[in-house]
Amino acid sequence: GVSAAGDEAVRRVVAVHRCLAGAGGNDSMNVTVLRTYAIQLEEVAKLELAELASALQQTVDRMTMLDSRARADADQYLLQVRQGSTVDQVYGHLDAMDQAIAARKSMEQMQRDQQVKMEDKRGELLEAMQYRKKLDLLDARAALERRRRRERQDQQLLDERAWRRSPLQQGERA
Repeated sequence: GVSAAGDEAVRRVVAVHRCLAGAGGNDSMNVTVLRTYAIQLEEVAKLELAELASALQQTVDRMTMLDSRARADADQYLLQVRQGSTVDQVYGHLDAMDQAIAARKSMEQMQRDQQVKMEDKRGELLEAMQYRKKLDLLDARAALERRRRRERQDQQLLDERAWRRSPLQQGERA
């Protein structure tokens, strides 16, 4: 399900982050690269979902057209039967209606398949969005940690300068 996919995405993010952290280097740069990749995954999933939605709509439109044509054929069949049709004409219409029913069933199956694909793609999109959001959080945490580290270094530098400028007077304690 979606939660299992989400859990897998979390495990993947954590594993990648640990791997990158263990590799040394600039973690924020690594997270930024992963964020860019995650955004691309999300965009691809959105495009694929849009394509699937379009294909599903085309199938629905074709089914509507088939239904309309089948109704018109049935009306034509009834009219010809009332007017006195030959057996060959009746069988011809029955064969055409059987083909229309088979085409309708085929289109219904295609529609179900497309709906399943769309649901799967929605799940992928959700997973990609969650993955990106987790990377956003990691990036924000890394930025906060960098800022705190910089502030500590600045404070240490200021403390050191202050200490050097005002040496302890005789009899003062450190």
